[in-house]
Amino acid sequence: MLGVLLSAQAIVYAIVIGRYHGTGDSGDSVMHYLYAKYAFQHRELFFNHWAKPLFVLLASPFAQFGFNGIKVFNACLMLLCTFFTYKTIEKIGIQNALIGVIILIFSPLTFVLTFSGLTEPLFATMLIISIYQFVSNRILIGCIMASFLPFVRSEGLIILCVIVVFLFLRREAKRIPWLLVGSIIYSAAGAAVHQNLLWVFTEIPYAQLSSTYNSLYTNEGRLFHFITQMNYVVGVPIYVLFWTGILSFVTQFKKSLFNYNLSILVFGAFAAFFVAHTLFWFFGIFNSMGLKRVLIGVAPLSAIMALVGFNRILELFGEASLTRKFVKSAIVCILLLFPFTSNPAAMHPEKNLHLATDQKLSQEIAYLLREQGKNERRLFFQHPYLSICLDVDWFDSSKRMNLTEGGLEEIRSGDIVIWDNWFAVVEGGSNAESFSKQTSFKHLGTFTAYDNREITFSVFEYQ
Repeated sequence: MLGVLLSAQAIVYAIVIGRYHGTGDSGDSVMHYLYAKYAFQHRELFFNHWAKPLFVLLASPFAQFGFNGIKVFNACLMLLCTFFTYKTIEKIGIQNALIGVIILIFSPLTFVLTFSGLTEPLFATMLIISIYQFVSNRILIGCIMASFLPFVRSEGLIILCVIVVFLFLRREAKRIPWLLVGSIIYSAAGAAVHQNLLWVFTEIPYAQLSSTYNSLYTNEGRLFHFITQMNYVVGVPIYVLFWTGILSFVTQFKKSLFNYNLSILVFGAFAAFFVAHTLFWFFGIFNSMGLKRVLIGVAPLSAIMALVGFNRILELFGEASLTRKFVKSAIVCILLLFPFTSNPAAMHPEKNLHLATDQKLSQEIAYLLREQGKNERRLFFQHPYLSICLDVDWFDSSKRMNLTEGGLEEIRSGDIVIWDNWFAVVEGGSNAESFSKQTSFKHLGTFTAYDNREITFSVFEYQ
C-alpha cells in the first residue's frame, strides 16, 4: 500500500507542477530559488548563511531549469519524507503507519508549500531520516546526518540540543562530538570566502536579540500565536488528532517516558522547536516574523503525534468491534476530504498555487519595460520576483542594485527604479515620495491592485 500511495503522491505532484505556476510566496521562496540559481556564477553563495549552504548545494542543479526545477526538487524531498516517516513509525512500533503518512501528505500548508523554493521540505526530510537512523540504532550515521541540519535551517541547532539529551539518556554520550561534523566541514570549506574559520557561528543572520518585523505587528495573542496558527498548517481534523496525541502522551507519561525514541526524538524535538519559535516571536528576537510555515520543518513529527492521537481514539472502542472499524474509516474519510473543503484552514488551489497578485503586477512591469526597450538598463528594486520576470541576475550589481539609501548612491542617468510598497519599504527603507518629488526621476507608471492589502508598484527613470 505504501508503494501505491507514493505513486499517487508523485502523480499528483507532477500534475500540480505542470498546471500551477505559483511560488509559495513572493519573498523567501523566490530568494532561496535565486540563491540556488545563481550560485554557479557567484560561488560565495554556496556559503551564504541566510540562503542555507546545504540547501543551495543540493538545490542549485535543479534551479538551473527554472522555478519548476526547484519545485521538482522539493516534491522529490517530500516523497522521501513520506517514505521515511512511514519507516520511522514502524520502527518506533506505532500502529497504523499508513494513516500517519496520510496525515503528513494531507496537511494543507505542507502540500501547498511543497511547490515553493523554501527550505522547510529539505529540513523536514533530513530531520526524519536522521531520526530513522537513531531509532534503527545507527547512532553514528544519525549524528553525522543531523550535524548538517543547521545548514538547512537555523533551527537545526535546537534539534541538535535535543539529540544531545537523547544521546545522554541512551548512554551514547561518546557520539556527541560527531554532531560537529557538519560545522567542521562547512567551516573549512567556507573559510576562504568569509576570511574566518568560525564563520558558521559568527555569520548566523538571526543571532540578534531583535527583529526587523517586530514593529509591524501588535503584541496581541503573541504567546498563543503558533498554537492557533498550527490549525492553519495541518487543518482542523489533524489539529484535533494532534492535541489528542499530546493529551494521550501526557496522561500516559510514566509509560511513555522511557521510550526515548518517541518521548525525546518525536515529542521532545517538536516541543523544543515549537516552544523556541513561540518565545522568539513573543519576545521579538532572532528576527522572528511569526511565520506559521516554519512548522512544516517538523511536519513528520506532528504527523506522528497526530497518529498517536488517532490510535488513542481507536482504543476507546473494542479491539475488533464494528464500531471501531467504522470510526477508523470515518476519520480517514474526513482526513482525505477536509483539504478540499471551503474551510479557511483547508487548501485553496486557485489562491495558493497560482501566482500572487504582486507577482502578476511584476509581470506587467516587465512587459512595460520590454515594450519601451528599457529592460536592459540597470535596475534598482527589492521585490524578488522582478528578478525572474526580467531575467536579471539578482547578485550582479552591473544589472541590479538594492533599492536602499546606500544602493541609490550609485545611481546614474538611464537607470530604472522599481518601487513597491512592501519589499522596498521593509527591506529597503525607501518610500515612493522620495522619487516622485524629485525632478531627476521621471515617472514611467504606477501599477496597483488589491489583495487583502493595497499592492502598489511605481516605476521611475533617473534622468
